[in-house]
Amino acid sequence: MQLLLDLLVSLALFVAVLWLVGADRVYDTLLGARPELLVLALLVYVGVTFVMAYRIKFVLSGMDEHLRLMQVAPSNLAGLLASDFTPARAGYFFTAFSLSSKFGLSLEKTVTVIFGPQLFDFLIKILSAIALILIIASRFGAGSLALNLLVVCAALGAILFAGLLVFHPPFLKHLSFAERLPTVPTLFSFLRRMHTHSGRVLDLKWGILGLTLATWLLKGLEWLCLSRALGISITGNLFWDLVFMMVLQAAITIIQFIPSPTLAGAGASEAVVAAVLLPFGVPFASGIAFGFLTRLNMVVVDLFSLPVIVAYLHKHSVESILDRISGLEH
Repeated sequence: MQLLLDLLVSLALFVAVLWLVGADRVYDTLLGARPELLVLALLVYVGVTFVMAYRIKFVLSGMDEHLRLMQVAPSNLAGLLASDFTPARAGYFFTAFSLSSKFGLSLEKTVTVIFGPQLFDFLIKILSAIALILIIASRFGAGSLALNLLVVCAALGAILFAGLLVFHPPFLKHLSFAERLPTVPTLFSFLRRMHTHSGRVLDLKWGILGLTLATWLLKGLEWLCLSRALGISITGNLFWDLVFMMVLQAAITIIQFIPSPTLAGAGASEAVVAAVLLPFGVPFASGIAFGFLTRLNMVVVDLFSLPVIVAYLHKHSVESILDRISGLEH
């Protein structure tokens, strides 16, 4: 029922945006896209998924779990597909369930492998959001700069809090009062089991950071290809347009991770992309078309992993998944 509600909200947002800008204008913009650059964007995104899979392999190796890249890649892609259709992209944790099921790894270990490196991703996104705010403010005045920075600082605080929960075991002792609340003891128990592996993730921080930066660069290149396919140029310089797209991509995708009744921010993030590009001379219809392509580009590739999800759901019931989360199965 919740998934249906999220779908309806996302569809309503898409309809509202298309009604506002004109569906025919968006369609005409998409129709004029350069196909060779669209194909190149698809190939670059495939590269992104393999670097992400290699990051998982790299961290697992640090935990003495040695899997081949092609063993990890299908589960990673399936997690990305699940994240395309779940609020706050929480479905990416399906990667952890898939790896645990296929290779007999403990769920605490695979969740740590996913969640730990994601903190590096979020840090880049927050810093990019700050950079984007400063770029816009320098171009159009401070305006609500203070409020925007306050929101960004709150997000940084949330990342710090999550980092302490995962990587600093004594931090849980200071939150022991919360264990009187429902479900919190189960969560804390799971976190304590994660702590047995989180130290290894921290030891690999520089390798993880390097691979995370590589995915950021590739995502910027993917967005650059999509923007140029639609004739969008921000500075007229290829290098600076790449830098801008790296910053824009990381900042905008924060919206997709905000818990909301949408499918990974569908509808909302496209509108924000168009609104951000508008002051840089990009027509609103082109901005909407660009935002739509950035989502479609991922879904087209991620859909190849659908058999992985179907096979998992055929093997595991929803109840067994909940049991594993609760620590009832090991």
